[in-house]
Amino acid sequence: MKKITYLILFIISIAIMISMSFIPALQTVTTNGDQYLGIPAFWLVIYADESFGFQWAGFLLNILVIYVIVLLVAKVYQLFYRFITTS
Repeated sequence: MKKITYLILFIISIAIMISMSFIPALQTVTTNGDQYLGIPAFWLVIYADESFGFQWAGFLLNILVIYVIVLLVAKVYQLFYRFITTS
């Protein structure tokens, strides 16, 4: 894969991570009116007084995990595409 492909996959993983965090049915924890958002780690906290907090460690962990998943899916797709087109 080319370097631009890795960059595109990285941008896609960030978009997936942010969009998945705001889906209410997925792993939203509410404690004392505070909402913790993020999959697999919490990276955004919306407090009861409508302010918010940003957690860098959770944000970077989420990007890393989702990037690895997207990269694996792209590699598997590339393998199957080569197999199908050569047959």
